[in-house]
Amino acid sequence: MKKQMFGVVATLLLGANVLLPVFAQAESLNELDKKESAITRQSDKISGELQIALNDVNEKYQEVNEIRTKISQNEATLKKTKSDITETEQKIEQRKLAIAERMKTAQVNSMTDRSITALLEAKDLGEFLNRAFAMSVIQNAEKTKVASLGEAKDKLTELKATQEKTQAQLKKDSQSLEAETTKLDNKMANLKQELADNKTSLEKISQDKEVEKARQAAEKAQKAQAEKEAKAEKAAQAEKAAQVAAAKKAEEAAKTAAVQEKAQASSQPASAQQTTTSEQPKPAEKPAEPSTPTTSGRTLQMESTAYSCAESVNTYFTAMGIDLRQNPQVVAVDPSVIPLGSMVEVSGYGIAIAGDTGGAIKGNIIDCHFSTVEECIQWGRRSVTVTVIS
Repeated sequence: MKKQMFGVVATLLLGANVLLPVFAQAESLNELDKKESAITRQSDKISGELQIALNDVNEKYQEVNEIRTKISQNEATLKKTKSDITETEQKIEQRKLAIAERMKTAQVNSMTDRSITALLEAKDLGEFLNRAFAMSVIQNAEKTKVASLGEAKDKLTELKATQEKTQAQLKKDSQSLEAETTKLDNKMANLKQELADNKTSLEKISQDKEVEKARQAAEKAQKAQAEKEAKAEKAAQAEKAAQVAAAKKAEEAAKTAAVQEKAQASSQPASAQQTTTSEQPKPAEKPAEPSTPTTSGRTLQMESTAYSCAESVNTYFTAMGIDLRQNPQVVAVDPSVIPLGSMVEVSGYGIAIAGDTGGAIKGNIIDCHFSTVEECIQWGRRSVTVTVIS
């Protein structure tokens, strides 16, 4: 009876030692759901801002394309203007050369004296007027050429001013374009980083929720197991009490019969006393105490190894996100054999959470975690019985 009570108490204490660190560190599902909801709302808000930013980007790039088109058109116009300027300069130079040549010819040949002589040699007034008109036409033509030369200079000056203004505007548009592009790129990068951070937070919360669900399931299973064992213990106690009462009753009956036989023996011969004594019934043997297993569930025979988070090659966190410094009672399993999050009892190790995996943990192999390397060496490699509680 005492052995059974010790087994039950030890099981409950061990389970409490395993789960209490988890209870102390883990957040409730309600708190995790609130965090998840808040981050989801924030992500939706960021997604809306990102969509607005994308619309702004599209509009801005449309403006950029329009500006680039204008830049291309201005460059073409500027190229044509430069060509016109070159052509105009060539014409101006040609006119200058022609006028200079005519003036040189006039000086060499004394054209002025000839013109006056031609007017004086006119036969009559009509011929005089005709010759004067012809000379006037020639002079007007020269004046027109001079005026054209001035217009060409004005046009050249205007084209240069247009060129300078166009270049300044193009430079200003280019600087504005670079500034807007940098601003949009930074805004998009920040929004994307916020979404990535929220995604990481949601993944962590999802892992925490799975751990919390596994903890609650293990707690429920342990509670059910404790109730089952308590009922079994109560039934065993009742059975033991009945057996003790029956044994006591039988013992009292035997004592009464012995007293009666002793009284009868005092009045009988010695031979009869010996016969009577040899025929006395033996006291009832004490029944064996019933035994119950520590836990119940699917049982597996497995090979066990050991590992520790104190080893430099290992981390402090398991595949389920459990901190081994806070919750050392963890075993690594093959999820296809024992589902992650299950509560298991390992013979010689105790009750633990199946909360980790490993590259070498395949099939019927279980890797038990210890806080120190010395404990791992003491454990070594051994065959164990594994009971899947939940």
